[in-house]
Amino acid sequence: ISVEVDSDPRACYFKQAKYGMFVRMALIMKLLGVEK
Repeated sequence: ISVEVDSDPRACYFKQAKYGMFVRMALIMKLLGVEK
């Protein structure tokens, strides 16, 4: 993918990667039994 598409407002992959990180963190905490 060309870097020119990064500036396109429809490019959501940075947000998707960020949200995916939070989901992975939550799943790992759940599996480890970490309580808030």
